[in-house]
Amino acid sequence: MATAVSRGGAKVTRKRSWRGATIVALLLSAGLLGLAVISQDDGKVRLERKAMPEEIQRCTADADCTLVDKIGCCDCQSGGARGAINTTQRDALRRFLKLSCRHRAVCVRIDTCQRDLVPACSAGRCVASVSDG
Repeated sequence: MATAVSRGGAKVTRKRSWRGATIVALLLSAGLLGLAVISQDDGKVRLERKAMPEEIQRCTADADCTLVDKIGCCDCQSGGARGAINTTQRDALRRFLKLSCRHRAVCVRIDTCQRDLVPACSAGRCVASVSDG
């Protein structure tokens, strides 16, 4: 409550009106909600597929290839996949994924690593294939 002194010296007590503050708070909340709901985008999900540079998987023999736990934006312990690359191209793969993914991928803590994969060179390209034994 607010207390005011009138001209005659008598104290007049009147209740504060919270109506104005409530209206302002509601308008601000509605504005923030509107910004959160309305997207500046046209509502379409845009996926850009980028091809891995050929030299990362290029090989001439099985010994040229190695397995990696992260062949995409997520590693295989986080829902991604294992893959085979040229043993000399680990840094090139890391740089490619850093530029391609840019921390936009949503990775979940699900271990999808296949333990039975072996690297092999097939048609001049490193591939991960299931081992026979």
